[in-house]
Amino acid sequence: MSPLDEYADEELAALYDLQYAGWTDDLPLYESFAQRGELPSLELMVGTGRVALHLARNGHRVVGIDNSLPMLTRLEAKLDRETAQRIRLVEADVRDFDLGAEKFDLIYCALCSLEVLHAPADQIATLRCVAKHLAPGGVFVAEIRSLTAIDWSQEPSALRHEWTRTDPATGERITKLHSATSSRSRQTTLDTLIFDRLAKDGVVRRRVLDVALRAYGRFEFELLLKEAGLRIANIYGAPDLSPYDDSSDTLFVVAELAQPHR
Repeated sequence: MSPLDEYADEELAALYDLQYAGWTDDLPLYESFAQRGELPSLELMVGTGRVALHLARNGHRVVGIDNSLPMLTRLEAKLDRETAQRIRLVEADVRDFDLGAEKFDLIYCALCSLEVLHAPADQIATLRCVAKHLAPGGVFVAEIRSLTAIDWSQEPSALRHEWTRTDPATGERITKLHSATSSRSRQTTLDTLIFDRLAKDGVVRRRVLDVALRAYGRFEFELLLKEAGLRIANIYGAPDLSPYDDSSDTLFVVAELAQPHR
């Protein structure tokens, strides 16, 4: 299975939506960068549209790419007449997408999604696609986890309850349980997500999803960007653009073309 296939069916796309639809902390950040230029924005791994819809509802044009058709289908179902005029969806792999001569003032990848790419060849291929489509003066914004904030315990963590929510489509109660383990030598973490769906007749149906993420060091990521023709412009430690320091759980990396294409 490809590292991009975790949410490759309709049920998992719906569970992804239920899990992240209410996350809003980073939306002002991406909107502020979208306001910098006149060209559209491009979202890598757009998913079910949490960020793209916010930008479109605030007047910005967005192209969203994802290799999961169920995710794109779910996003398309959310479009109204106004947002449908501002969002264009493309089923594509971030490692080899080609939108021709189209350029963007903002290209972004939210929620540490770049970490599903484990192999350096895949990471560099994706960043080269970014460089190819970034307009001179444009920026690439990516959220990644801080290495110091990750629990590198090798033993699986205790299975813990994260939330219980109502499925808006069926009215069923869904409970999410989570356990994690990690490998320091491979710089990877494995999250085991368990979703228990309680049907109205009392029957519980379980869906288990393993999500493996490959963490980046700050200087490692800088070298990957350089290999792709990009360079770091700024690094922030939170969506409010506060400085990145030892206490930061995440990095918001802002990159630009190393040598603007003419």
